[in-house]
Amino acid sequence: MRRYALPVAVVAAVVLMSAPAAGADAAVSTLSVEGSGSVFVAPDVADLSASVARSAVSSREALSAANAATDAVVRAIRAVGVPASGIQTADVSVSSRIVRVGLDKHRERQWTASESITIHVTNIKIVGSVIDGATRAGAGAVEGPTFSFSDPSAGKLTATRAAIADARRRADDAAAALGYRVAGVQSVQLDPQSQVEPFAGAAPAARASPSTPTTVHPGTEEVDAEVEIVYTIAPA
Repeated sequence: MRRYALPVAVVAAVVLMSAPAAGADAAVSTLSVEGSGSVFVAPDVADLSASVARSAVSSREALSAANAATDAVVRAIRAVGVPASGIQTADVSVSSRIVRVGLDKHRERQWTASESITIHVTNIKIVGSVIDGATRAGAGAVEGPTFSFSDPSAGKLTATRAAIADARRRADDAAAALGYRVAGVQSVQLDPQSQVEPFAGAAPAARASPSTPTTVHPGTEEVDAEVEIVYTIAPA
C-alpha cells in the first residue's frame, strides 16, 4: 500500500547570497534560491507485457506453436477492450538445445520458440481483465503493470507552482534574516537538474486462478518539480 501525502508538499532548499555586482552605482544584490514541490496524481494509463514459449522437435513446429499461442493471447486481450494499436510485438526468438529423452536417455535436439508482446492500456479499469485474459489464453509470463500518464504535464504545473511558492518563502525568510527584502526577480530556471523521477509501478502480477479475478490498484504517482530563482534584493 502506498503512503498517503498532502496534495502538495514542499521541500527545503539551499539559499546562497551572491556578492554585489562589480562596478558601481548600478550594483545589484541578488539572492539565489532553489525551490521544490510535489503532488500526487492518479495515473490513467498502464503498460505490461506477456510472453509465450513453445517447444518442438523442429524449429518450424516450435515457431508455429508459439505463433498460435500468441494469437490466442492477442485475441483474449482484444476481447476485454485493448485495441490493436495498443498491442506490439516486442521479441520473437528461436533456439535449440540438446536434451536426453526416453528410457535410454538418448540425445535429441529440442527447439524452443518464444514470443513476447507489449500491451498499452488506456483504460486502467481493465488491467486486471487483461492479465486474466492473457494467462487463461496461454501466456507463460505476464510482467507489469507500470502506471503513467497520458498527459505528460499531469501534475507538473501544480508541482511547479508549489516549487515557486517554496522558493519565494525561502527567499523572503533569508532576505529578512540579512536585513534585506525581495525587490524583484532576475531569472527563473525550471527543473535545473533536468532529472526525471521514475514512476514506481505495481509489482508484477501473479497468475490468477479461474475463480478469482485479478484486482489491480493504480494508487497515485508522485510528480516533482524543481526551480532555481535569482531574486534581486534591497535593504529593508
